[in-house]
Amino acid sequence: MWDQVLRLSPEARAMFALACAERLVRAAGRTDELRATVDAGWAVASGRPVDLSPLRSELDGRDDLDADDLAATYFALGAAAGSATDCRAAASRAMDAAFALVPYAPGETTFHPLADDAATPVVQAELAWQQAAAAKLVEDGPTDAVVAWLRQ
Repeated sequence: MWDQVLRLSPEARAMFALACAERLVRAAGRTDELRATVDAGWAVASGRPVDLSPLRSELDGRDDLDADDLAATYFALGAAAGSATDCRAAASRAMDAAFALVPYAPGETTFHPLADDAATPVVQAELAWQQAAAAKLVEDGPTDAVVAWLRQ
């Protein structure tokens, strides 16, 4: 999948990263709090001139930047500014969030083998979504219809 994502245009890579972040923001219940920030990233990815540096600086100064939704948003803004590395980091935070949802029994003190956690439905669902998003951007490009699909 990463070969596909890295071959995308910078705009399409940004859209991929922003979609990963936006899904996490919704899941964390912070849509209202981060809507303007995420929307600014989408504006840049769509070709509109927006200065993202104040928004990134604001996120960078937060004590809770290590939360997956905030970190993914921070990296997605970097992807919107053209960074392929930040695109990958945003998607990785989405995968981290999926792994964090893997169920463990109460009192369980050791991690399961990675392959076992990766095979769980929650991780497989995130992986499938990311693969579908990458494929849609490769096949159709960053069209309005694809953006609508990514943002649902």
